[in-house]
Amino acid sequence: MDDSLLFCKVDKEGFPHWDGFDFFRWYALPDNWNYITGTAYLWLYKTAWLIHHREMIKQFAREAQIPELLLAGVAVSEVGGTPERFKSTGVLQFRQLLEEIMRKSDNSYSNSTSVGSIAIQLRTAAQTIGIRPDTLTSFQQYKLSQCLLDNRFNIRVVAFHLRDLILHDNPGGDTFNLTDEQIILAGSRYNRGIERIKADFIDSIQAETGTSARIYSEYGRRIIEKKDSLMKIMRGN
Repeated sequence: MDDSLLFCKVDKEGFPHWDGFDFFRWYALPDNWNYITGTAYLWLYKTAWLIHHREMIKQFAREAQIPELLLAGVAVSEVGGTPERFKSTGVLQFRQLLEEIMRKSDNSYSNSTSVGSIAIQLRTAAQTIGIRPDTLTSFQQYKLSQCLLDNRFNIRVVAFHLRDLILHDNPGGDTFNLTDEQIILAGSRYNRGIERIKADFIDSIQAETGTSARIYSEYGRRIIEKKDSLMKIMRGN
């Protein structure tokens, strides 16, 4: 990807970002599908977000040559939760301040801040668009965090990061036509990172239901469990 994407134009009129009111309606109020509060509100927001952005998801999945199911599944998992702007204007600056106070020689702590509707760490986003994370200044970190609030930019970066994760376990392989196991693996790596070896995730996928080993592949397995519902939304059914 082109590092000029760092200088994006943030869409101020896009789909409403998850904010403090959304968080309160989801987290503080009881689950009620009639009044659309609690978990009901969270899932209706996730569904509306996916419907609104499905053409973008299709476009960038094609561009990155990955299954749209994988991108849609990660999106649904990540959307909602902590108010989005709080992470880019609050959490990031707090971590930058701590680095200054502690006289840290690198920006690894602040680069671990996750930003965007589809939450992704600044470090990972920078690597995906071809920028060394350790060279980012505080202002560039802030600029990148603001870019990730633009859903078009956010979705595209996540799509290409998912391609990188697929290639991590299948160097030079087909990134578009994946088995369910490969989708589970890539989705789980989005959540867990690349530190663990592939065999650990495969063992987790094959582990007996209810065992603690299953937790490492839970994120990816949920994508496959929701496959039918996600693809209905993506087809506009």
